Amino acid sequence: MGTSEHTGTAVAAGRDASARRLRQGWCRRSRRDRGEPHDDWWSPAVEAVCAAVVEDLRGRATGDTPALAHACARLGRARARAGMGVGAALEDLAALFAEVAEAPDTAGGAYRGGPPFALVRAAAEGWAEGRRGGDHCQDPLTGLSTAAYLRTRLGELYRGGLPWSGACGHGLVVVALPAWLDPWRRTARLIVLGHELGRFFAAGETVSLLSRYRVAVVAAASGRTAERLRLLRARVGAGGDGTEVWSVPLPPTHAEAVDLLDTIAASEDGRP
Repeated sequence: MGTSEHTGTAVAAGRDASARRLRQGWCRRSRRDRGEPHDDWWSPAVEAVCAAVVEDLRGRATGDTPALAHACARLGRARARAGMGVGAALEDLAALFAEVAEAPDTAGGAYRGGPPFALVRAAAEGWAEGRRGGDHCQDPLTGLSTAAYLRTRLGELYRGGLPWSGACGHGLVVVALPAWLDPWRRTARLIVLGHELGRFFAAGETVSLLSRYRVAVVAAASGRTAERLRLLRARVGAGGDGTEVWSVPLPPTHAEAVDLLDTIAASEDGRP
């Protein structure tokens, strides 16, 4: 390897390390400032905006580069599609630039006044675009249907039966990731899991992402349910990461079913 090639590799590695430190600090600050866990904080847009900020810092740190504005717009779209409000999305952006301003390796305290207006505008416009153009029936990262769609689907099933007869012979299958997985491993696992579940449940079942830890499947009950659960456990548990699978009977009414979904989604560790 020549000197110039070696230097280029070292510079790229340094940028990657800086972006990683920035992402970690931003995540901690954002969680602290919001005062609540938000499992969908990470997305590919987070990586893009961290890389763009690091690149901007290597220049004049003015915040007016097209690449940085594009990354902030992408972040806004991702936040909208994840269901984050515009106020929370802009507060999260402010947390990023506060982290940059206080970072010990930031020469001269860049962005002391917070994110430049052009970047705030880009993030807000991206958020608005994400709200308009997003497919609110499908999670963009995993390809699974959303919890809102699952509630609608359950409503259709309950309306198709007699009062108090339940969801016409259907049951709920829950696939849960362990709470100890870090956000990036969990996101990668969910993407793979979405593909695996889509192939396994290919007969009209509804497969939905309830939270960044749990997936729910509405499937018709049959005499083979126990056998299918055994096969599913063998498939999704092959990675040895502690993924669990279990079935839950659906309650008599749609309102109770919606409450059940909320309980399952809110429980990060253990079964509801």
